[in-house]
Parts: sequence; structure tokens; C-alpha cells
Amino acid sequence: MNDREYALRKARLMAEKGWGNFPIRLALMDLKIPEGLVDDALNRVSKEFGEEERITMLLEKRKGLEREKMIRFLTGRGFAFEKIFEILGGVDS
Repeated sequence: MNDREYALRKARLMAEKGWGNFPIRLALMDLKIPEGLVDDALNRVSKEFGEEERITMLLEKRKGLEREKMIRFLTGRGFAFEKIFEILGGVDS
């Protein structure tokens, strides 16, 4: 398996587990994957399974969680506040 395939597989696996693009990028960079291949893997994974879809998936899995705890959980997974609030329906919903 070459670096391109490995980067794509690792990025897909992390996305399927509900991680945001930022921690996926960090994980791939820690593995010494060249930045161009990291960008390519993230672009492909984002087209297949966007951050909005990942956030929605995690919301479904953790339905009973209070809003504040959900926001903390999602930010811990590497999602931007703007994306989270976009999906949750605003800051004060």
C-alpha cells in the first residue's frame, strides 16, 4: 500500500468514527504523510462523508445528551463551533 492509499484509508476510518477534518489532518501529518496527499485524502473524504453528515450522525448516536455537553463533545472531536451551531440551529436554540 502506498502513502496515498494509506492516507485515504486512515482519513475514511476516522471520518466514519465521527472525527472532524482538523484531527484527521493532524493524525495524517503525525504519520509523516506529505501535505499534498493529506489535502487530497481530506478532500475526497469530505466529498464522500462531509462534516455536516458526521455531526448529524453523532447527534443521532447521542440523542439524550444535553446541548452544552453535545457541543463540548463535538468540539472535542475537532468540529468548528460554526459548523456545530449551523447543524444545531444557532447559538441560543
